[in-house]
Amino acid sequence: MINLIGNLNVDLILAQVEQRPEFGEEHLVDNMQLRPGALANVIYPLAKLGEKPRVIATLGKDEFGDLIIKEMEPLMENRVIRTESATAVSVAVVNKEGSRYFVTYSGNFYDFTSDIIDRVDDLEQADATLFYGYFLLPSMGVEGAKKALRRAKAANQLTFFDANSAIDGWSEKSKNEINELLPEMDFFMPNNEELFHLTGLSSIEDSIDFLKARGAKTIIVKQGAEGATAYTDNVIVHHPGFPTTAFDTTGAGDAFNAGFMYAILKGYTMEKCLEFGNALASTVVARKENRYPTLKEIEDKIHSYQCEKIK
Repeated sequence: MINLIGNLNVDLILAQVEQRPEFGEEHLVDNMQLRPGALANVIYPLAKLGEKPRVIATLGKDEFGDLIIKEMEPLMENRVIRTESATAVSVAVVNKEGSRYFVTYSGNFYDFTSDIIDRVDDLEQADATLFYGYFLLPSMGVEGAKKALRRAKAANQLTFFDANSAIDGWSEKSKNEINELLPEMDFFMPNNEELFHLTGLSSIEDSIDFLKARGAKTIIVKQGAEGATAYTDNVIVHHPGFPTTAFDTTGAGDAFNAGFMYAILKGYTMEKCLEFGNALASTVVARKENRYPTLKEIEDKIHSYQCEKIK
């Protein structure tokens, strides 16, 4: 069992956008999807792998909230609290190279307080906890996040943390909050852009040293098309990823998180965990529909890639 603590929202995805419009302009796109997002991007792949996580989040009492619950409820242990605020909506604009930006209506995000987690009386009955989207839960704060992570650790769980991008442009306050939380987590899982913003440095190695000095244990850096790298106790493990033509990169890091956690809890080696996460994520970004692979599809992809390397 994995606890997923974080934000749920609706994603409106506009994909394969040729050019970013200026204010006052309007562009047409041919690819649009409306679907559950944020933690849903972790729930879906875990479900395809046969895992049913416990989801601790908030949603509004509205049509978008109903849509998410209807689709997600069969895939999760539902600890979602419905509130009077409207459900958050995130608009993602993705170009043909896979780069994207988001504009998000905050909605129910402010309703997520530490009390939401306090109400979960079976949080301890899990093997791991992922704290997701810290910066999109502005009412939690450092102390609320510490409390949740410490509760999970007291139950001998592995703790994973993905802050996402700071919504204030990585102010000193945001940086200090993450630095303060580093000793509380087993796995810190930023992408390379987030890593550089957090540390203010331009080298991954210098950034890792910076975070280790502040109490980070294992750091998993997601590097997009270049794969992912794990920095543990004086050991560096890299997996280069899989050649992929991306259609929609939204949720790529979340899919990697799901695959990596699944593999860690299955006892895979670090190299295999990175490989598994990359295989899952590279499949998700390449598919327009039926995005999430089965365990067999992931294993077949890894095997096929290994065979190509031998040739």
